[in-house]
Amino acid sequence: MSAEQTFAEKSQKTFVSASDKAENRTMKPSSLFFIWFAANLTIGDFAIGFIPISLGMPVDYAIVALVMGNITGGILLGMMSMTGSLTGKPQMALSLGPFGRLGSRVLAVLQWGNTLGWLTVNLVLASFALHVIISGVSFLIPIFIVTAIVFALAYSGHNWIRRFEIAMSAVLGVMFAAISIRYFTTFSSTYSYHPSIQDPLVAFGITLASSFSYIMAWGPYASDYSRFTRKNDRPRRSFGFTFAGGAIASFWIEIIGMAVAITAHGAISNPAIALAGYMGAYAAIGMISLFLGGIAANAINLFSNATSLNTAISRLTRNRALIIGVIVSLALGIIGYNNFYGFYETFLFILDYWITPWLGILIAHYFILGRNSPPSVASYSGISAYVLAILISVPFMSPGAVFEGPLAFYLGSVDVSYYISFFASMILYITFNNLFRVNHARGAKPLG
Repeated sequence: MSAEQTFAEKSQKTFVSASDKAENRTMKPSSLFFIWFAANLTIGDFAIGFIPISLGMPVDYAIVALVMGNITGGILLGMMSMTGSLTGKPQMALSLGPFGRLGSRVLAVLQWGNTLGWLTVNLVLASFALHVIISGVSFLIPIFIVTAIVFALAYSGHNWIRRFEIAMSAVLGVMFAAISIRYFTTFSSTYSYHPSIQDPLVAFGITLASSFSYIMAWGPYASDYSRFTRKNDRPRRSFGFTFAGGAIASFWIEIIGMAVAITAHGAISNPAIALAGYMGAYAAIGMISLFLGGIAANAINLFSNATSLNTAISRLTRNRALIIGVIVSLALGIIGYNNFYGFYETFLFILDYWITPWLGILIAHYFILGRNSPPSVASYSGISAYVLAILISVPFMSPGAVFEGPLAFYLGSVDVSYYISFFASMILYITFNNLFRVNHARGAKPLG
């Protein structure tokens, strides 16, 4: 048995309890709608709705940016969900095909960092909401409560997470519907917001990138759940239900966030407090919605966080991987509690830089090339294309005050690097794959 095969089997078996083994594929694709609908009815999406208003963006242009971001990000999420239905493998094991053992381990570490960041984001935001409900106590109390609930859910395994997400899709759907109804029944012209002057192109680009980043960042999780769908169901159904659940929920909650931001006159220091003021006597509904939404998102985050860490360090047990993720996210949540938004916006941009070329290569490998390349050819192609695509996109990067590429400066600080790296990685992977395959067939060592 080859090292690649051994690693693939370990990756596929990682963090799978007796009740949710990959070969037990009995889940209906329609369940994916509820999983991703509930996972995106969160305060993370809600907070994104504050971004265009704080940047001084007209509402109609903001809506266009949010629609574009959710459609493009939702397509990537749906494509990754399809790969799980096609192969029955978790996301980290899928990376073995185009990246090989070493590349897959590196990506598993990056994905662990990605899930860790989202654990922290949703931990802080859900704690914001819970702190409003139980005001008068230290902010550490709600942080510990949220952490304990999320750990219990992730520890219970995939089946319990799925049941919880389905229940939350109904509960949160009703609660956010009530918030939406309040907006339409209390709207008046006094809610108009007159922002400070901002370059509209920059504001549009930041809003688009933020919305795209949020839903796209679920892509590395998607196969972890779609791999349980029934073998005889068409993979396209997994795409459709995943895309619909994720994109509809994300756009809806972002629009609610925009409405609340307008009434708060752009103040975004604490979105939970802004929503409480917006809901008035019904503030409890809003706070419970944000709290439960954070729990729903973080149950998935912690489950996949442990999966990624187990893939990178196969000797870790399920419980140890969970405990490590909980402890690190808890520490980061405590540190970042009072300086949330600076971290959040930069974090969303950084996600684009490494996830989009990864997803581009996975799509090329599983949907365009058909997984026909020899393992050594595919891994050299994947690693080379990934690194080069990121380097090509660097001049287009503009992650806040950290760095601004020369082409991003020319474009008015609008960051389009994630689109560049996504398409570049696909084109380069296909090109390198064909080149390395010819050399492989001739008996030459692959380039790189």
